[in-house]
Amino acid sequence: MNRSPVDTPSDSSQPADGFRYDAFISYSHRDTAWVGDVLLPRLEGEGLRICIDTRDFEVGVPSLVNMENAVDQSRKTLLVLTPNWLSSEWTAFEALLVQTEDPIGRGRRILPLMVQDCQGQLPKRLQIFTYLDLTDPTQLDTQMGRLVSTIRAVPSQSQAPSVELAEPTPPPRPAPAPHPSASDFDLERGLAALGQLLANADTDTQLGFSALEARLLENLKDERLYGSTETIRAERAHIVGELNRLALDQVGQSFNDLCGGIRRR
Repeated sequence: MNRSPVDTPSDSSQPADGFRYDAFISYSHRDTAWVGDVLLPRLEGEGLRICIDTRDFEVGVPSLVNMENAVDQSRKTLLVLTPNWLSSEWTAFEALLVQTEDPIGRGRRILPLMVQDCQGQLPKRLQIFTYLDLTDPTQLDTQMGRLVSTIRAVPSQSQAPSVELAEPTPPPRPAPAPHPSASDFDLERGLAALGQLLANADTDTQLGFSALEARLLENLKDERLYGSTETIRAERAHIVGELNRLALDQVGQSFNDLCGGIRRR
């Protein structure tokens, strides 16, 4: 008998770490039977607090807003990866990552679960994650145990003792290169250059860059469609500022320099 994900209400009290839920499950409704019969009973049977749309989303609120609230209120977000999810849910989840002001913060809490083999169909932004393989029924119990342990795990930065260490004196920054002229400035060239320089960066950094890249490209597309408006210019300035901070932190030069064709490495 299929167990509906709405059978057992979740506990809504606030835990000590500030998250209302241990995990939010993002899944295709065509996979409701597996979620309700296999995944949800195992997680809630371990005492985990799970957020699921049919039970915990607020009625009358836009679905993207409900999803954003669920992700922000959950320690982890589980993506039930199947061809059904990729065709019906990925677009909305991608929009959530692209629009957020903190793509890295949300991204580091994502746990992809490969329930049906769709590795060859994964979008670029999901390929950077190591997924949990649940496709082999003989390994299901073992993998479910790994999943429960991962959800419960405290982030490593929270485990570190609270000790103040003297920060080493940073080496002097090289003298800034001349600012490129407006005619030489190309945002898409800067994105391509920064993407190459971050090819070997850690997962969180790559996810943050991918989200900012998508936001900037969407901004440029809006300008081509609607013309240059104050809103579009303000949003672009914010995105470019974030890209400058990311580039300076990771590669030691500004995104603006890369847009002007200036490469120091």
